[in-house]
Amino acid sequence: MAVISFYLDGRDEKLIKNYARSKNMSVSAFLRSIAVESIEDDLDDQLYEKAVSESKNNEHDISLDQLHKEMEAYCCEHSKQ
Repeated sequence: MAVISFYLDGRDEKLIKNYARSKNMSVSAFLRSIAVESIEDDLDDQLYEKAVSESKNNEHDISLDQLHKEMEAYCCEHSKQ
């Protein structure tokens, strides 16, 4: 396991320690969890942006309204049979 050190002023140290304690976590576990969550959120944002960009270039995509219209037409046709 690796150790990472960094410096905090007294106010930030107290804030972090008190918050971790309020969540029944060690400072180490708290900082590890927020670091990992931040990285995961950033990766999720990147994947979302990539998916949006790719979907704009996909001619097979349709809008939700268009899907709704097609499903209504399909259901109406098949319910008459």
